[in-house]
Amino acid sequence: MGSVQSANPAPVSVVVVTYDPAPEMLRECLESLTRSTAAPREVVVVDNSRHHEAVEQLVGRNLPSDLGPIFLPQTSNLGYAAGTNAGVAASSADLVLLLNPDAALEPEALGELCAAAFAHPDTLGFAPKIRLSDPAVVIDSVGMAIGLDGVGVQRGLGQADLGQYDRPERVAGVCFAAALLRRRAFSPAAVGALDERYFMYYEDVDWSMRAAIMGEEFRTVPRAAVRHLHSGSTRSLGQGFKHRLIQRNLIWSAVKNLEAEGALRVLARRSSANLKWAAAGRHSAPALRAVAEAWLGLSGVMLSRRDVQRRRRRRDREVLGLEDAQVFFDSETYQPAVTAAALVAAAGRLFALAPTPALESSLLRLRSAEATGLGRDRALLAEILEGAGLPEGPALSWLEAELSA
Repeated sequence: MGSVQSANPAPVSVVVVTYDPAPEMLRECLESLTRSTAAPREVVVVDNSRHHEAVEQLVGRNLPSDLGPIFLPQTSNLGYAAGTNAGVAASSADLVLLLNPDAALEPEALGELCAAAFAHPDTLGFAPKIRLSDPAVVIDSVGMAIGLDGVGVQRGLGQADLGQYDRPERVAGVCFAAALLRRRAFSPAAVGALDERYFMYYEDVDWSMRAAIMGEEFRTVPRAAVRHLHSGSTRSLGQGFKHRLIQRNLIWSAVKNLEAEGALRVLARRSSANLKWAAAGRHSAPALRAVAEAWLGLSGVMLSRRDVQRRRRRRDREVLGLEDAQVFFDSETYQPAVTAAALVAAAGRLFALAPTPALESSLLRLRSAEATGLGRDRALLAEILEGAGLPEGPALSWLEAELSA
């Protein structure tokens, strides 16, 4: 077991929700907390598993007593949303770090997040730079972008980390794989608890949307680094299961949070899209079930909508749809997609941060290749990238290797 390196615990409670976790995965998550240069005040592990003893033993072996471990076994699988609510309720610090069991903090991450929270006392939540566990040079999330269609996108997902997200920024929301939030946010007088009807998926999008339209703000903290095995806890559940919950919960989030016109538009379009997917044989049963469950749950969601809209402080267009974030990641193989579009997205952000003639020229060529179909020529993309004047590093080396494969 590692040793906690900070004599003065940070005012942070860490909440981890588990369900039959792979032992190695949970061990790495917990051990990363013991290696943190800013030790949390306490760690709350909410276990939805069928075999509590094994998880409790892992917690006992990998968390020292000075991290104040609290183990909360549940009598049944409550799902992620309800499990998180239970963990937050059992915690005590002013700041709460939500951390997935398939994620692990780098040693300086918690300290960087706390420093940002102290520097921005009016900001509700903070998003670290989350990279994939493998390849470790690829971004998983740097906060969340949320569109006017209610779709939440993990910013940077699938892009090589070339520094394009290294500037702290305001964002629409945070990804709950790892996010630092203020305890006051969970009060009924503020954003409130996670919606337990969701079970899992899109609860972070819903919660972030509520917070944003109520006037709250989120910021990224790129110096806080986290590793994440994307969907490591849920890969065994199958694509159909995920499709049903994501599509149902997306509809609920839109109906609850968007202004009336947008809510109706998403309800109609998403219902129609899922019926078409079902007719075409794409996740037929899950797509039909998503629509049925979404509509059957509308009465309860509409009651929640009244409360959310009563407390609205901002129009949708003030906080949503401000960033056209793209995903370059295959959700079935869990692999990043190295494409011309991915390179354009990364180079475009880099040029906005530090414009140079070489990068401008390469960006123009990349956009031309993407538009003309030449972007499928990986040798051409490698040649354009070579002339961009990017700093040498692991991410650039990985990109070059992928393009030459």
